[in-house]
Amino acid sequence: MNKGILLSIFIMALSACGESPQSSVPLYEVEQKGFAVLIPATGEVEAAQAERINSPGRRPMTIDWLAEENSWVTKGQVVARFDSEQLLLDSREEELEMMQLDMDMRKQYASENQQQNELNSDKVLVGKEFKFVDTFAIDDLRLYSKIEIIDTLSNRDYLGAKEEFIEWKESSIGDRNQSALEVLDIRKDGHQAKFQQHQSALAKLEVLAPYDGMLVYEKNWRGEKATVGQTIFPGSTIAKIPNLEKMQAKLYVLDKNAIDLKVGQKVSLALDAYPDEKHNGEVLSVSGFSRTIKRGNPTKYFELVVSLASTAESLQPGAKVSANISVADSQAKLAIPLQAIFNENSENFVYLQDGRKFEKRAVKIAGKNLYFVEVVAGLKTGDIIALSIPEETEGGDYE
Repeated sequence: MNKGILLSIFIMALSACGESPQSSVPLYEVEQKGFAVLIPATGEVEAAQAERINSPGRRPMTIDWLAEENSWVTKGQVVARFDSEQLLLDSREEELEMMQLDMDMRKQYASENQQQNELNSDKVLVGKEFKFVDTFAIDDLRLYSKIEIIDTLSNRDYLGAKEEFIEWKESSIGDRNQSALEVLDIRKDGHQAKFQQHQSALAKLEVLAPYDGMLVYEKNWRGEKATVGQTIFPGSTIAKIPNLEKMQAKLYVLDKNAIDLKVGQKVSLALDAYPDEKHNGEVLSVSGFSRTIKRGNPTKYFELVVSLASTAESLQPGAKVSANISVADSQAKLAIPLQAIFNENSENFVYLQDGRKFEKRAVKIAGKNLYFVEVVAGLKTGDIIALSIPEETEGGDYE
């Protein structure tokens, strides 16, 4: 609220006290006034285009060293280095797993060979028994009894069944061993893939600048920039090298102040370091929802990206700015302070002075800014209204 408004309210309050010593209610005289909707915002300058530098590898990594922020870097220069200790341990662990699997595979081959040798021995023995039975099998009833002949035939049937069983066992042993080897091979491929990932990450421990430019570290979702000792997730942006030829501003608006923000609205900005240097811009985007921007602070903000028409040298990445977003241009309208509006049963009303008393007067309102609200029905120029609830009121009909 500006000084003129405060002075007007103060004078009206003094006048009311002179007319009615019993009343201490602050008053306001309704009048046509310039009514604009300006939303304050804060933020910082950033490049409209920038080459991002991301965390390498496919696993979280710990930062071991960082180049100085806002320093000029050349193409191929190291800007960040990650700690290799955990990667080396993980890589060695994968190597040991693969060595263990190789041993398991060799044991599987040895077991298969042993089982195959045992089966071969059984096949040779069955063959000799077949030959023995065939050699001494006599079905002449004059020489052997029927029981002896039946025993001989039973032995041959048994040997035939045993031979079939050995052949089945031989094929099943091959299938089982093949399945076991395939499982071990799949597990080895998995460890091999992880080992190669670790080796690739080890080869990328040093992050290089893609081209010449000024190094600016990126804030994460908690509003924190990368620091030594911090764990970075795969693909996270560590820093960026901005294109200084075209700048923009990233602004934050308190969610409770975000009134009718949209793309295309005009913005006036000033650098905190150079408050007398004014810049103009236009809203390029508005976030769909509010969020916190600082860890431990629950206050939520809407994020806006604003183009900048100026190319002044003072517009450097990271420079803090204060801004006003023009939601509605100034026009002469009947406007009253927000604290003069009261609500009951979803109906807006004011307390209109009538002599030494006040009556409730229903009003219809339209747009509002941070301090005033436009009244389109229920009041007229010259009406005196209370800025707080008066002690004595009387009913009034809507006019």
